[in-house]
Amino acid sequence: MRRRLARQCPDAEHLNHSRPTWRTWAKMLRVHQYAKNALIFLPLLAAHLFTLEAVTQAVPAFVAFSLCASSIYILNDLVDLQDDRRHRSKCKRPLPSGAISLMHGVMAIPVLFLGALAVGSAVSLSFLGVLLGYFILTTAYSFMLKRMMVVDVITLAGLYSVRVIGGAVAISVAVSEWLIAFSMMIFMSLALIKRLELAARRDANLPDPTSRDYKNSNLDIVAALAAAAGFNAVTILALYISSDRVNELYSRPQLLWLVGPLLMFWIARALMLAGRRIMDDDPVVFAVRDRGSLPTVAAAVILIVAAV
Repeated sequence: MRRRLARQCPDAEHLNHSRPTWRTWAKMLRVHQYAKNALIFLPLLAAHLFTLEAVTQAVPAFVAFSLCASSIYILNDLVDLQDDRRHRSKCKRPLPSGAISLMHGVMAIPVLFLGALAVGSAVSLSFLGVLLGYFILTTAYSFMLKRMMVVDVITLAGLYSVRVIGGAVAISVAVSEWLIAFSMMIFMSLALIKRLELAARRDANLPDPTSRDYKNSNLDIVAALAAAAGFNAVTILALYISSDRVNELYSRPQLLWLVGPLLMFWIARALMLAGRRIMDDDPVVFAVRDRGSLPTVAAAVILIVAAV
């Protein structure tokens, strides 16, 4: 385009455009989102299976999910390109902003996906099946499900839970029903908190979003559903601590009761900050960067380790 323009208009001014750096590519690949794939290790921790064999199976599973997720993030950016260019923060992403060319984005998708399949097949065929299911469900979300009210947040919660299932399949342990139930509730809450971005639209008197099947008037009910799902997760945790299974796995299960208040604090704080319009667009990114969240998570981990 520059060459064609130079031939037609020799006096045209060409704006400087720097080549993308590794930071730009990392931003497009959403490397910071790989924290979500740490859920792969949750079944390993829950089963107390701290063996070298289990770890060597879980680490490639983490890599496979990360590569697959990056390919889907790029695909989602390409699908939502026009909407993201009008968004207050998503417009700064590498593809909507033009920091990385669309062609490079298109070429990166198959490379990342084939890499994910190669690593996933090295773990096991069963794990590869879970990975393909994750890819199919996420692709369906990108093209259709994310435009369906409530179905979108249920799908997001399910995608988080698929990571947990993938981790269990990778290390060949049974999937805990308690863990799946807890995951669905807590991640349903996070997905609904993400939808509280409606608050910014309502404050700015913007029209209802066109890419989502929500209206600005739905803000209050979305916040109520987010709180309900989050505190249902606390209830499931309490029921699990009261079960006989805990006494088999933990020598000091009484310490686990202290995890409940920490979880309640984090959920309530996230809802409060979302109500104040200072929550990040992605609650998981908020959890990784927020100064109040990190000590809370660290305290919960210490209590769980001490309970063992």
